[in-house]
Amino acid sequence: MADLIVEEPRERDGRVELAARFVSSSGEHRLWYRVELSRKEALARNADPFVLGTTHLAMQTGEDVFVHGEVSPSLLENIEVLQQAWSTWRPHRYRQVEIRAVTEVEPDLPPRHAAISSFSGGVDSCFTAFRHARGLTTRFPQPLRASVMVHGFDIPLDDEDGYRRATAKAERQLASLDIELYRVTTNFRELPVNWVDSFGAAVASVLALFQGSFTAGLLPSGVPFGAYRSLVEGSNPITDPMLSSAAFRIVADGAGFSRIEKIATIARWQAGIDDLRVCGVNQVRYENCGVCEKCIRNILSFRALGFERPTSFSKDVTEEQILELVPLKEIKIEVGYRDIVQVAQSNGLSDEAWVRALRKAIRLSRLYHLLCKFRGGRRVWRFGRVTKLLS
Repeated sequence: MADLIVEEPRERDGRVELAARFVSSSGEHRLWYRVELSRKEALARNADPFVLGTTHLAMQTGEDVFVHGEVSPSLLENIEVLQQAWSTWRPHRYRQVEIRAVTEVEPDLPPRHAAISSFSGGVDSCFTAFRHARGLTTRFPQPLRASVMVHGFDIPLDDEDGYRRATAKAERQLASLDIELYRVTTNFRELPVNWVDSFGAAVASVLALFQGSFTAGLLPSGVPFGAYRSLVEGSNPITDPMLSSAAFRIVADGAGFSRIEKIATIARWQAGIDDLRVCGVNQVRYENCGVCEKCIRNILSFRALGFERPTSFSKDVTEEQILELVPLKEIKIEVGYRDIVQVAQSNGLSDEAWVRALRKAIRLSRLYHLLCKFRGGRRVWRFGRVTKLLS
């Protein structure tokens, strides 16, 4: 039996720290979140955020968990279903466990319905913020009042300057939509869990911190080609709702939209694209490098839609850079880059040099993946590249 022991909140240096210790036969791990003291009244009074934050760890240990604190019974019910999904998808990594608590009771609802979203300054979170703030979704509108940006996820804890500069950009973006920015720091990524599998639960745990003032947390879909096309992800339309309780609903937002469809929407939001932050490889975490695959894919998406390159990208893309991306991953060929080519062609850009280069990159990449299905295929590919037979 593992124990999840919730500590008393601590206030220091203008922030409040919420923490819990996960103690199992394999060791002890302390998970903490630090929030601006000015947001104290919005914080959860129960252990729900820590249950969310340690579920994957519990499934890895395979030990039942006893929570020394108060938990929403509706969350525990949903977490049981969540575990069924992950133990089916990753049986070699996860086992279903039972989670019980000292007290199981639903918290009181805040006086009004309000939503908070996660925010990174990238395409997905900008799409969520912009369309809900501007009322562009009529079927499931959410009264989005705040967004939270996390230090310790994509920006390492030791990069304080990078986080400060990134949040300054995010604050400008959100201020133009009258949305408040909340700041949270956490050591979640120090836990011995697979980030690709657990990041949805990690984000949900941060959103759930604020269930004292909000009734819904929007989790922007992060799959470039639409989350419904690739469901076994750490955040997806199947398991995201399982991170909810009766008092605080987690909403998988934008799952039915591709990256290029989202860009077509936020391109109308000048403040958003001026400070867009998509790069995942630049050591300068608050800037886009302009040369990695992700930066190139986003720049080409704007180009295919007929928009100028946003000022948030300091460099443009050449045909040579496009060809240097070969071989492209199969899933990105079939959906991501194919979408860019199709949109460019529909906008009368078929004869542009960059479109021809991208079509060529797709053809070469498909040939590469075909050759890799046969023994010695990679050697054939390398020989072809060296002698330029495939160009």
